[in-house]
Amino acid sequence: MARREAQDEWLAVLRPAYAAARDRHARMRANAYDVARHDALARQACGPNLQFTDIDAYALERWAQSWRGAHPSGSGGWKWPSLVESIPHRAAVLPVAIWYGEDLCGLAIGRASRRRFNRSRHTVTLTHLERRPEPPNVPLRGHVADLAVGVARAYGEAVGARRLRLLNPDRNLLPYYEGMGFRTIWSAGIPRYCEKELFP
Repeated sequence: MARREAQDEWLAVLRPAYAAARDRHARMRANAYDVARHDALARQACGPNLQFTDIDAYALERWAQSWRGAHPSGSGGWKWPSLVESIPHRAAVLPVAIWYGEDLCGLAIGRASRRRFNRSRHTVTLTHLERRPEPPNVPLRGHVADLAVGVARAYGEAVGARRLRLLNPDRNLLPYYEGMGFRTIWSAGIPRYCEKELFP
């Protein structure tokens, strides 16, 4: 009984700390969305209806309603509700919905690495990234990856990360990612990830 009581006391200590961390990272994400939107508008990469949100129940409802088929490359096609459900129960996660008005144009999931002794985080990794299949035409066609990277970069700067990674990239998109400043890390003939320094 004493052991069970000790565990309950420890959980009582951890729960408020975890809730506070989740709230703090939710604010960091909201700020990263604002920064990435402002940057995209300043570069005239898209119009004023661009919005970023967390992948919430409404985003998954829109996914179920409007995403049909697969990307021409054959990549993607993930079951996003399952991906969202499998996100680690950590505060430092990045579930991003990319909107143009009411059109859900893209989805991405990322995470920050564990905190180091100096309280910084080494890397922000985008593990999944997908554009809505066509038809109908995607208003942000050609910009979804760039926009997701912009959010990840802003979030990475907020958490003190030094680099950004794209995990298991589609080899057909490697020239595009490398044009964005990423370098590709290969293993056994497979592109394992693309990496870019946030502070070169």
